[in-house]
Amino acid sequence: MKTLRTFLLVSTVLIYAMTVLASISHGLNWPAVAIGDLTKLNWRSQFDTDFLIYLFLGATWVTWREGFTLKGHCFAFLSVFLGGMFTFPYLLLATYRAKGDPQSMLLGVHANRSIAVPQDPQ
Repeated sequence: MKTLRTFLLVSTVLIYAMTVLASISHGLNWPAVAIGDLTKLNWRSQFDTDFLIYLFLGATWVTWREGFTLKGHCFAFLSVFLGGMFTFPYLLLATYRAKGDPQSMLLGVHANRSIAVPQDPQ
């Protein structure tokens, strides 16, 4: 868990630094750049499409992990529109709230639910 936490902390610092640098050098109009890249139908479009699908998959997991609550939907929205700027700190905090238990971290509100094991009918 320590390795994961270190990775998430370094990733958070890196993505914020890259965002600041990109904002300074290219401005804050990232939607125009992103949509422009998507509509060119080239390798950058392919990468961006793959990344968007990944963001939506991650947002779906965040919503489920939070129990499909309003908070979960807000977190999913932030996961899509902020990407790692939201998701990395979210996961880092989740590791601490789960007290290092991977099952609890991954399952969120579902971690404490008992799993019914089917009985052998004999």
